[in-house]
Amino acid sequence: MTPSPESGRRPSPFADIALAVTLLVVDAVAAVVALVSGLDAAGYSFFDTGADTEAISVVRPVVYVSAVAALVLVSAVVSYRGGAIVTTCVQTLVGLALVLGVVTGLSAEHGGGRPPTPGPGHSGPQAPCRSGGDNSDCLGS
Repeated sequence: MTPSPESGRRPSPFADIALAVTLLVVDAVAAVVALVSGLDAAGYSFFDTGADTEAISVVRPVVYVSAVAALVLVSAVVSYRGGAIVTTCVQTLVGLALVLGVVTGLSAEHGGGRPPTPGPGHSGPQAPCRSGGDNSDCLGS
């Protein structure tokens, strides 16, 4: 098996680490900008303390952050093909963290609409019985 032409052009370890740190900063800034832009587009009011934020959907911010996650994972593939191992590992971890955040956001959005689980109690207008005896022990009977 002959080595590929790319295998001879690996970046130096210092250049690989510098690229990884630079892309990490760019990824963080891009994720924050995407999240804030998505929240703004969804109608979230950042500085209005009296605004009702319960009805804001997280779908639009999740879509924006998903686009950033996809770009980060594409950059991981490109850095892998370029032989930058540290950059590949960092970009893959950041991309997977963003995907995990997206999945968590969507599951929180989906789980928020469920009615609460009913607790133990009695049904109807009857009052509970005092001693568990016959109906004469029960209030309201």
